[in-house]
Amino acid sequence: MCLIVLRQPNVILSKSDFEVTVKNNPDGWGLSVPDGEGTLLTQRVITTDWEELYDLLHTEFKSDKLMLHLRYTTAGDTVIRNSHPFPVLEKEADGVDLRVAHNGTLYKYSPGFKDENQWESDTRVFVREYIRPLFKRMSKGHTSEDMLTDPFIHRLLDGELTAASVLTFIDGHGNTMIVNEEGNGGFTNEDGTYFSNKYSFDPTHRQVKGYSGGSNYNMGKFQDTQTNQTTSTGSNGCKSTTPSKLFTDCNTPTFSSVFEITDDEELFFISDESIDSLVKDDPENAVLLIKELMFKFYTANDKLSRATRTLQHKAKVIKDLENKTCDKKENLNGKAA
Repeated sequence: MCLIVLRQPNVILSKSDFEVTVKNNPDGWGLSVPDGEGTLLTQRVITTDWEELYDLLHTEFKSDKLMLHLRYTTAGDTVIRNSHPFPVLEKEADGVDLRVAHNGTLYKYSPGFKDENQWESDTRVFVREYIRPLFKRMSKGHTSEDMLTDPFIHRLLDGELTAASVLTFIDGHGNTMIVNEEGNGGFTNEDGTYFSNKYSFDPTHRQVKGYSGGSNYNMGKFQDTQTNQTTSTGSNGCKSTTPSKLFTDCNTPTFSSVFEITDDEELFFISDESIDSLVKDDPENAVLLIKELMFKFYTANDKLSRATRTLQHKAKVIKDLENKTCDKKENLNGKAA
């Protein structure tokens, strides 16, 4: 996924750290700088020269507060229209410029792969369908500062995010808002600069680690003794070139992809012996298993909750119709009498 930086004026970023973060997030950058009078100067590109960008931040924009987004493409195409920060409000129409950047992956508002808009990123869809309409409505009679400090708006946005997603806003006056500030490992350092995650500073972050084997299973196979099923993992023990389809927000391989498990039942019925062996001899892959099972539980529970609410709503509608029908029948009987 990406990295968002909310930098305070006259702060000098570590050049070596900056190089690492750009190389971990190489699919373009976007920059919004407030002029203090309601306008944002915004630049967006889809290729990144880290030294050129570093110089830009520390020369032309050295004394400015700014919001920077470094993109790593996980959803949609690498095109300028998918580059952050996205426009939310415009000064000409709304009295102030407001833009938003996102770090993480969304699923509720992701465009379907068969849709005509499949080139769009999940964030672009979310901004168009949810964030812009919300702020457009709230801007009637409210300043951008009011909106960015409104706990109700914050809760609405937070309710639409996954646990590892972060939203940051900045307006043309320099007001900001961060939603799910620490959810993706975000932190603010001693000079007041906010970074939306820590893993972008890890030079090995984009290197997928291979499976190293364990005492109860060999390099080429993962044996589930309970279901008596064996799944091939290839010559080196894992599909090292296959990124996670579940955890695209952190580019981590799933347990299923490492061991080429294609049936969820295989995952759910891994034997106690195999789990014990994973925890003892291969904790890295044990963590992957836990994360994947938690994700599957969360999505299944979410679908169940939505289905339950839908059924409850339908039951209420049916009940209301029945009551109305009964009332009409009683009225008709009364008139007939």
